[in-house]
Amino acid sequence: MIETDILVIGAGLAGLTLARELSALGNKVLLLEKSRSPGGRLSTRRSDFGGFDHGAQYLTSRTAGFTSLLNQFSQSDELAPWNPAGKDSTRPWWVGTPGMSTLGKAMAHDLDIEYDTRITGIVKQDRQFLIHTENRSGAGPDYLAARVVAAIPAPQALELLTPVDPAFVQLKNVVMAPCWSAMLAFEAGLTDIQDLIRGQKSDVLSLIARNGSKPARTGETFVLHATPQWSREHIESERDAVKSAMLNAMREQTGLGGNLPDPAHFEVHRWLYALVETPLDQPFIGNPENALFACGDWCIGGRAEAAHQSGQALARHIMSL
Repeated sequence: MIETDILVIGAGLAGLTLARELSALGNKVLLLEKSRSPGGRLSTRRSDFGGFDHGAQYLTSRTAGFTSLLNQFSQSDELAPWNPAGKDSTRPWWVGTPGMSTLGKAMAHDLDIEYDTRITGIVKQDRQFLIHTENRSGAGPDYLAARVVAAIPAPQALELLTPVDPAFVQLKNVVMAPCWSAMLAFEAGLTDIQDLIRGQKSDVLSLIARNGSKPARTGETFVLHATPQWSREHIESERDAVKSAMLNAMREQTGLGGNLPDPAHFEVHRWLYALVETPLDQPFIGNPENALFACGDWCIGGRAEAAHQSGQALARHIMSL
């Protein structure tokens, strides 16, 4: 049995923000993360042809708190500005260097995190919570905590927390869209494609991004994101069919058609909960006893900054109790 004051499920941007704020004030915080690394959709896939930011493409800031965080990591060269050809915003765009995963790793520094750990159940035990886990080897250790926070996508938080407390049933109102993401590398430079192309709602692809145009990247690498509608319609499709459809869409949406060469490297990734379509419209959610909580970008809106806002708001709430 492993005991902690506050147990945070999920080491994405919301969970990392929450844990950093609480730990800085001396709280004993433990994060459990099902993946092998922190950051959630701030993710980078490595290959022999270069890296691919197959989740979030860049970061922007509107709030003082997130601006301060980005400034901190830009000064330590873990973030750099990205100004791609085709940039369609006047706001600065920031990317991790040498990949978007750098930010998650930097934020996780000095935090107590257990990776490859999946939650199988939460049980109320007197005034505490008993958390059952599993890992790649089978059953994992049990954890005991006075407070538990699910910093994971709303549908997953709904499934995990509602059996413990009905206060979380309203998470049914949150809508999150999936996204098929493709990672392609080409042997020759594709000078006829600008660095960033947005698709229309009726297209297969919502975004074509030249990953190699970002600072500290190498190779002729591209990331494609399918639209929410197309991703939903093909959420259970075979990967080979998804790859074929997304490559054909790239040929069409770049205007190159058959002149687009076959990629030297090609893989796809399915994000089940990629985009917030209908948020909760409150910064976090908790039970009446202020012991069980959930937070994430889905509380506020479809931007990475919203995850930071949610985690920060919940941290301040917990500190005020």
